[in-house]
Amino acid sequence: MGAMAARNAFFKAEGVLGTFTTAPRGHGVYTVGGNRAADPATSLPAIAIGAEHYGRIARMLAKNIPVTIEADITNTFYPNPPVFNVVGELPGTDKADEIVMLGGHFDTWHAATGATDNGVGVAAMMEAMRILKASGVMLRRTVRIGLWGGEEQGLIGSREYVAAHFASRQPAPAAPGAPAAGTPPAGAPLAAAGQPGPPGGRGGFGPQGPIELKPGWDKFSVYFNIDNGTGALRGIYLQGNDAAAPIFREWMEPFRSLGMTTITIRNTGGTDHLAFDSVGLPGFQFIQDEVEYDTMTHHTNLDYYERLQPRDIQKMATIAAGFAYLAANRDEKIPRKPLTVPVAGRTAR
Repeated sequence: MGAMAARNAFFKAEGVLGTFTTAPRGHGVYTVGGNRAADPATSLPAIAIGAEHYGRIARMLAKNIPVTIEADITNTFYPNPPVFNVVGELPGTDKADEIVMLGGHFDTWHAATGATDNGVGVAAMMEAMRILKASGVMLRRTVRIGLWGGEEQGLIGSREYVAAHFASRQPAPAAPGAPAAGTPPAGAPLAAAGQPGPPGGRGGFGPQGPIELKPGWDKFSVYFNIDNGTGALRGIYLQGNDAAAPIFREWMEPFRSLGMTTITIRNTGGTDHLAFDSVGLPGFQFIQDEVEYDTMTHHTNLDYYERLQPRDIQKMATIAAGFAYLAANRDEKIPRKPLTVPVAGRTAR
């Protein structure tokens, strides 16, 4: 029995009807989360409340003062809900079979509408596509947008899309009698995006085996992602791909007046560019101003439209459109990092 199941069994044996959690930041701000391994048949209602309310309950109980709570909770559980990605494209010309991608995830946690995580990234990338279409610029490569579902449960939408069209990771060989690694067994917890996974894994998927390449792998150029809140774009994480640095440095020059000045070799995690990077494809996340993302809006009950910065979003869309245009019309595809894992059935270039 896993730790969560054991805890729930203990609570139920003690007559617990539900659990309360909170975040330490206070001021009526609370964070929500979840675990895809939770079984509604055996799980208890889990309620997130403000730190002030949680603290008052805790203080009263510490003084042996009875606390009475009334709750009216009505939920509907859908065991196999329809899930999907949203994909659209602007066809290219002489290199139309090669792909440049923009994207972000549209799923969100339920305490608010998910404006900064990640409605803003979706809106900016959609606007970037509109700019490219409305301007009538020639695009040599096809520019495709991918809006992903299931990011918060472990980059599921983007991983499934990459696996279907470009490359997939085979399960790592398992010890005799043990389940194969790479895909968690039924009921196993999976780290949500932005949270650490088990050692050796990417985003909670654990060790994986060789890459199985699809025909589209050779035709893919680059993926750009937005998923760090409403702040203006300030640069780009190279994700260890130092060969891309001089290219992006040149591309950024026209956007210096918008504050786009920083290139870092560092990796960043927890979002959909990793689905591409994990199979040897160039995938990048932009650097953004922090604004209130980690302190106020990320997975909290404040993540509403009012927290967005319209001028910053306009800058996002402009820069994303520029990068897509330049990638689409470059003579060569964006250079790739050397693959460090075996490729099933062939030698990768």
